[in-house]
Amino acid sequence: MIMAQKKITIPVKKAITDLASGDEKKMVKAIQTISASGNIAVLGELIALLSQTKNALVKKKLIALLSDIRDTEAKQVFIDALNDDDFNNVKTDLVNVIWNSKLDFSEYIAEFVALSMQGDLMLAIECLTVVENLAGPFEEHHLLEAQLYIKEYFSNLKRERDQKDEIIAEVAFFIKEQNEGIDADLLLD
Repeated sequence: MIMAQKKITIPVKKAITDLASGDEKKMVKAIQTISASGNIAVLGELIALLSQTKNALVKKKLIALLSDIRDTEAKQVFIDALNDDDFNNVKTDLVNVIWNSKLDFSEYIAEFVALSMQGDLMLAIECLTVVENLAGPFEEHHLLEAQLYIKEYFSNLKRERDQKDEIIAEVAFFIKEQNEGIDADLLLD
């Protein structure tokens, strides 16, 4: 598992080089080296590799490693990656990693609500799963921000509801339940 450590050692530098090699054996060994090193400084490279690799085994190993991270500093790196259009092709995977993570992303509830509206049906489902499993308690301003995203989404609907809209409605219902003390009229009518 990756823990807080900033200095990149020579073996980790070699592992980073091996990650880009395209050689499955070297890439898998590099992932193991990075995992054993506990170095959070390479998290960005791991997410970039996840985005670029076509190798199913490497992808599986990366997802397992990313899911095992316990350093709270990693949370912001994951959120930044989710907000980066360069990683659109792995956003569903990253949300799944977050769902499987031991880290508490409760303070990012509004980001997951917004993300659920931006992607496809699978991303919306993954975001709903994360939102429903966040530990909470949630800060009022995070819930209000989430409500505003939901209100904007549904006010812009011009078509008949589809499956994704039903998932977003479930997200809205969850936010409303969490926020009973706040003006729930901001949500769906």
